[in-house]
Amino acid sequence: MKKLSDMSRNELRSLLQKLVAEKLFDAREHLLVLLCEPPSAENEAELVAGFREFYCEYTQLALWLEGYEEDPLYGLEPHAPLTKKLARYRNYILATRKTTLDERMFKRMGLPLEDMPMFNTNGTEPCLQEVRIAELPAAEFRTLLRSLVIQELFVVRERLVALLKQQPSYQQLDLAFREFFVAYELLELALEGYHYDPDEGLEVRPEFLAELNQSVAEVEAGTAELISLEAVAEEFGVTLQCTR
Repeated sequence: MKKLSDMSRNELRSLLQKLVAEKLFDAREHLLVLLCEPPSAENEAELVAGFREFYCEYTQLALWLEGYEEDPLYGLEPHAPLTKKLARYRNYILATRKTTLDERMFKRMGLPLEDMPMFNTNGTEPCLQEVRIAELPAAEFRTLLRSLVIQELFVVRERLVALLKQQPSYQQLDLAFREFFVAYELLELALEGYHYDPDEGLEVRPEFLAELNQSVAEVEAGTAELISLEAVAEEFGVTLQCTR
């Protein structure tokens, strides 16, 4: 992601419009509806599916934001009310967070902390003991979901949607992004102590498995029609560079 200071007003506005349109917010609304329904076996199954959607969309939002490496408080007027609020949140995040960015990226891929390369190579213990969401009792699972759907991010997003309907200045957009980013970090922190693999429990369709096995067999037999890396790069307008 480009630095905010390198973005024009229109670029920043476009970025914010994409962020507020992320499907995470639709998934959250779906969970809200399900949480208002009386508990039942059917409702529990729908909550499991709804959370899978929520988590997958959360990881998509993370792809936008994990490249933002600036201090969200940098350059802000220290005595402004919003700055003070963001500073409180930010201090709480930094004091509570136990994982690095790399670890959080691995976690979003469904890897338990103890299986991550940094722990396998140096023999150190994971920084926290994760709770497996798939093993939570139904009541605890619902409690977790209720805590997630009321996160600050969803309040901030509504304010941002309203702001984008106006003609905000660059400064307003800049502040809005910083507030959105810190709120995203709070959601990330709320999930930090949990392990979740959205693919766990899913079954591979027999027809897909058959196609996969057929493709592998064709590659091994040398009869597969392969596309070179150079051709892919040319199609997408990418220039290949040797990093050695």
